[in-house]
Amino acid sequence: MQDMKAEPSKPVHNFDIYTQPEIRENVHDAFQGLKDNAPPLFWTPANGGHWIVTDGDMMIDLLRKPNIFSNQNFSIPHQPNIPKTIPLSLDPPEHRPYRQMLRPFFEKKAIAPLEQRIQQWADRLIGAVKADGQCEFVDAVGSRFPVSVFMEMLGLPIDRFEEFRALVNKNFEVAGTPAQAEVGGQIVAVLAEFVQARIADPQDDMMSHIIKSDIDGRTLDFEELLSIAHLLFLAGLDTVVNALSFAMKHLAGDPALQQRIIDDPSCVDNVTEELLRRYSFVNLPRMIAEDTELGGQKLSKGEKIICPLAMIGWNESLNSNPMDVSIDRQAYRHGAFGSGIHTCLGLHLARMELHIFFATWFREIGKFKLAPNKKPGAMRGGVVWAIEELWLNWDEPT
Repeated sequence: MQDMKAEPSKPVHNFDIYTQPEIRENVHDAFQGLKDNAPPLFWTPANGGHWIVTDGDMMIDLLRKPNIFSNQNFSIPHQPNIPKTIPLSLDPPEHRPYRQMLRPFFEKKAIAPLEQRIQQWADRLIGAVKADGQCEFVDAVGSRFPVSVFMEMLGLPIDRFEEFRALVNKNFEVAGTPAQAEVGGQIVAVLAEFVQARIADPQDDMMSHIIKSDIDGRTLDFEELLSIAHLLFLAGLDTVVNALSFAMKHLAGDPALQQRIIDDPSCVDNVTEELLRRYSFVNLPRMIAEDTELGGQKLSKGEKIICPLAMIGWNESLNSNPMDVSIDRQAYRHGAFGSGIHTCLGLHLARMELHIFFATWFREIGKFKLAPNKKPGAMRGGVVWAIEELWLNWDEPT
């Protein structure tokens, strides 16, 4: 790695994606302030030094140039030997055959049979808190709903939910610190045991079917299978949790939108897209693979750059009045699922889960609000944003 010190010609703005104090209070407000007050592309000396781009058009452009803006090492600060997560950490042409192998598992026709089971999980978890008139949403519902769905889908044992969810939380909590390597090692050890068990005794689950799949006429070796399992574990056990949590936080303070959903449940598709747009929650890192220029700035090989995907949806050239939430837009243009060859494979599953959840919540519980007697939960920045705690209140059923 080259020296990461800022050159005089670089626009510099000090911002730490992990520990910036305002992130803990409201991560979206913190990054909105960054978009408003920092240059569209700037260098921050935090975490070893890296670029941050806040212009949505510029972001889309770089995400569609994977040979220049590489995924081979996306650690911030830089760590030389991070575990590979196939196909996310691969660049073209190596990336394509793995993604082509995985894509059929996540296509609409492949996940359609899951709809009934997803509905059962929504009914069960919302039903479990309905009579209480309140809940800490992230723990009681927001994590358990999508994570349980994905654990069943992949083949992970549901009775280890608490263990696995804690590992994923810890992984993102310690991101950017030396402790991340230790937590990553714990996750790899758990997944190695799981993959070995499925190789020895295949079941009717996604992991077993991946094991039987081939790449260019050959079967996948153990290291490849473990790498794929690692990616699916981290993505499947965290992302939809955050989409739900940020959406429910907004809805709790938007009684007019709640009433629209109650009056017209068919609008949940638009609600889902608009809340994904307004509250996208991933900071995509890339490593610069060759000297290049972006936004009039010279970027050097080996440097890192962060793309806060929320800012694509906040781009006024894509969405008018982008900081307002409106389900009357003609189109909902956003980057919640990324852009380019690494666009999230699980986007159809995520949308199905969110549609089912919102429809079920408003049918069973109806209007709700933030619990007035509870302090707002702190938020997490880093590569994947999250709410640590979200207390909600509603009228108990009579």
